[in-house]
Amino acid sequence: MKDILKKIDIVEVISSYIPLKKTGNSYSANCPFHKDDTPSLFVSPSRGIFKCFGCGVGGDAIKFVSLYEGIGYLEAYEKLAIKYNLPLIKRPKEKDPEVLRALSLVNEFYQEELSKSKEALDYLASRNITSKFAKRFGLGFSPKNSSLIKTLREANLIDAYLKTNNLIKLPDGQLRDLFRNRLIIPIFDIKGNVIGFGARSIDNSEPKYLNSSESEVFQKSKQLFGLYQAIEYIKEEKTALLVEGYMDVISLHQSGFRNALAPLGTSLTSNQAKLLSSIAKKVIVMFDGDEAGKRASKSAICQLLSQGIEVLYVSLPPGEDPDSLSRKDTNLLKELLIKPKNPFEVMIEEIKNGNKNLIDEFLSLCECLKDEISAFSYISEIAKITNLPVTILANRLKKTKTPEKENHSLTYSQMAILKYFIDTGYEPNSIDLTPELVELVEKIKQGRLEEIPPEILKMKIKNIDLILESLKNNQTELSLALESAEGLESIRNLMKKTPRLRGI
Repeated sequence: MKDILKKIDIVEVISSYIPLKKTGNSYSANCPFHKDDTPSLFVSPSRGIFKCFGCGVGGDAIKFVSLYEGIGYLEAYEKLAIKYNLPLIKRPKEKDPEVLRALSLVNEFYQEELSKSKEALDYLASRNITSKFAKRFGLGFSPKNSSLIKTLREANLIDAYLKTNNLIKLPDGQLRDLFRNRLIIPIFDIKGNVIGFGARSIDNSEPKYLNSSESEVFQKSKQLFGLYQAIEYIKEEKTALLVEGYMDVISLHQSGFRNALAPLGTSLTSNQAKLLSSIAKKVIVMFDGDEAGKRASKSAICQLLSQGIEVLYVSLPPGEDPDSLSRKDTNLLKELLIKPKNPFEVMIEEIKNGNKNLIDEFLSLCECLKDEISAFSYISEIAKITNLPVTILANRLKKTKTPEKENHSLTYSQMAILKYFIDTGYEPNSIDLTPELVELVEKIKQGRLEEIPPEILKMKIKNIDLILESLKNNQTELSLALESAEGLESIRNLMKKTPRLRGI
């Protein structure tokens, strides 16, 4: 990718979108990504990068096109590849379009059938779900007859739909809908494609819920129900509201809590937590008030903390769940969500009040934290309360680390330089970079920050001079490849003038 980027004239690319003014060896402009009264965006043609010292965005020419046009990095590359006659990158395998077409057809069929079923409509009325939100979530109904099979045959999509595992093959060779005589709850991926279904019994038959099996288009451990409907609200608020079930999500959206979503009938997985970390800085966990809900809540909180997300939670009254409370007392629900609890602070207060049995549980929660400094801070606080040495408490933590904490062997200085590259856009260069470091640098250049170890992304570099001096003292080959010594000095001057940059 580095060789390919050399063939792209970043000045030509960016000037085709915004006017650039030559400033010494670089170019400047008002940044198009935030309200900018004075030029904050700088373009370095020799390094092939841009950087805004106002809002912090930066990267290569492809990243600029991606941000400006609101398209993916790969799509932006393809646009430039055509212009500069560069080789096209093979895209990752897409979901089978015929399977997606079959799922879409089935979803439309279910929605039409809902309007014909008094039983299903009465059930929705009993749950206070309005027609507006039934439509927003694409709710439907599967009849007892074989009309779905007929519809699929007429569209020549039987073979495609069989790949979803949503049809049962009877001994006589006939096909039957897995979800018949149930309320249908479609599951959408982040792009709005129907990829599976949840089905709720409305006649007290068991099981209460049926879900689509795993298939080539549906892996429930990697999806979240309600994400498609909630994502814009989550991005705006930087906060997600995590609940347990389908009806919880729908009821909360209807009550005005549009950032609600849920796992898919399972405990929150590491993949789901990672997905949440890419769109939300904070997650409020609000599971059912029963014992099962409390256990699931603890597990979810740990998964989220391990992804570096700020986690708060809401304790519901006994016997209540988000769905029931949103229907009974929306005002109480709002009060609870205005002041969600910090799990660490709650446990610290209880230990302070004499509940020493919580110490091991508290330490287990600390172990979930991605930020080891925060974990040590919490342990120190408990040490003061209990008069136990910090070392003893720390030793009680499990010695094993998660694979995510051991997935790289970079030194602190190398990690700091990578973070500096992310923040400033100035690329690390050396005579002998390790293969791992080269790979991470390339990922940063391509804007694939979700693949960078979270501990690097969350670093706060207080003094870059100390880092550079540390690298020099350790005789490492790694250094910052800047335009000149004046380039580093100009950055320091900007840091002094711009409050946002003072922590780098």
